[in-house]
Amino acid sequence: MATRSPPAAESKVSSRGVQSVEVAGVLLAVLANRGSVSLAELAAAAGIAPAQVHTYLVSLTRLGLVKRDAVLGDYEPGPLSLRLALQHLEHRPAYRAAVSEVAALAKRSGCCIAVCTAGPHGPTIVHYEHAGAPLHVNLHVGSVMSLTATSTGRVFSAFLSPAQRQAMQPEAKTRRTRDDAFEAALERIRTERIERGIDTPTPWISSMCVPVVDASGAVQLTLTAIGPSSAIDVAWDGPLAQALRASAQRIEAALHSSSPGGAIETPRAWDAEPGTEESGQRGIRTLDTTGQLLNALVRAARPLILRDLATAANMPAAKAFAHVVSLVGIGLLARDEAGAFDAGPLGLQLGLMALQRQAPERDAQREIARLAAETGLTVAAAVLGPLGPTVVRLEESTQPLHVSLRVGTVVSLVQTAIGRVFAAYLGAEPLADMLALESLRLAGAPASPAAGAAQKNGKGSGRTEMISTAYESHLARIRTEGIDAPLGSPLPGIDALAAPVFDHTGTVRLVIALIGSTGSFESANAGLPAQRLVQATRQLSWRLGWAPVAGAC
Repeated sequence: MATRSPPAAESKVSSRGVQSVEVAGVLLAVLANRGSVSLAELAAAAGIAPAQVHTYLVSLTRLGLVKRDAVLGDYEPGPLSLRLALQHLEHRPAYRAAVSEVAALAKRSGCCIAVCTAGPHGPTIVHYEHAGAPLHVNLHVGSVMSLTATSTGRVFSAFLSPAQRQAMQPEAKTRRTRDDAFEAALERIRTERIERGIDTPTPWISSMCVPVVDASGAVQLTLTAIGPSSAIDVAWDGPLAQALRASAQRIEAALHSSSPGGAIETPRAWDAEPGTEESGQRGIRTLDTTGQLLNALVRAARPLILRDLATAANMPAAKAFAHVVSLVGIGLLARDEAGAFDAGPLGLQLGLMALQRQAPERDAQREIARLAAETGLTVAAAVLGPLGPTVVRLEESTQPLHVSLRVGTVVSLVQTAIGRVFAAYLGAEPLADMLALESLRLAGAPASPAAGAAQKNGKGSGRTEMISTAYESHLARIRTEGIDAPLGSPLPGIDALAAPVFDHTGTVRLVIALIGSTGSFESANAGLPAQRLVQATRQLSWRLGWAPVAGAC
């Protein structure tokens, strides 16, 4: 492929747009399609000299449209891309109506409900409502569904052309005899507007899916109920099928109403990365202006006309206009019928790819190593597993620490800083269920008062009474301060500070802790180790697309 040289750092700006934004669009389009790409591969795919691509990547990474894999060093869509996609979805009437609809549907049916939209590589889960018993299947927001092996994929396939299906998942091409049977199945789905999967593609897991279509007959979303084959009713005319169809009809009705659903969540304030360190590398200066506009849009969390967008970005409208022209041209922005600008189709594709590739443990590796080096303390990272908070990464300090902690250790929800941080962000019922297992985490030792209350009450009783007042007060303080200080337990002489890492939904994905001998470090919440820990967890949360509630710190 011929190599072309993009503009210099000072890009040409005219009424036709900004040349550097258009070149950046070429690079972003490759990332939207490929997901994770090395510098050399990105340069080859875009037909641009590697040295020039690197200059662009410096700016795109600084803006958050791109981030670098902490392990491999490859480039992939970043947190600003994710926020643009979320904004795009939240302003789609079908998605807004679906989010409020499926919460009730999951509760009524006892099934997990997945809301999917079309992504660059296939149907992608953009909202997942948990319900009923845990499913032993790896489905989450960002999962891409097979077009042929899943009920969700077959519903999408029924409303896509063969060329569109081939472009999404080239490996799904089958033999001609099978294609004939598959096309016949798709015709039935188009007619009946429902599909099911029994023990496939995962044994013992079944599903039922319905489409949500607009007035033109195009699929906007799908609703898929998923559950254990022994418990889910996938009869074509059963209660679940009727409930799914009724939900889809209500969402479709909302598409034609003048007010298709209100706000779906508390407004959140997203801004540029906290604590960003200037790399000193030369980037594309005009892309910084582009970043101001994109950040202003996601801060506003609503479509803005040019005048308001320029004001929010603190720049003259004439200067903003050229950038907006190019942003619309590459698909990062789109203009609605009222003339307001919002996130566009490329932003959605990039963000869906970012969701698909989200891996908090991988992103955390660099920060964990840096924390250990800067503080001289042991650093532990934990996720919430089926038995409780489970250590998944441990960076030990050079100082001896007499504590039995290793990867795989399950820690107490009450007696450890890691556990209490997880507990602070769990709902009352999930917390009560997990506290009932506290004695298992303590290896048969007497359970704490909070856990004992959970065991005594048992399921079916008032779960809000299972948590002691003192324990709940401590959890409330964690939510306010964003960090847990040591309590001198479970091991005397060992102190720990722990803070949460959130994803774009506000869910705690990781808890990171600093651990050391009592007196060997400043363990107060206002101390330097605590400040460094909070900075690191905020940094990681930002990389996962998290935004605090507007007005919160």
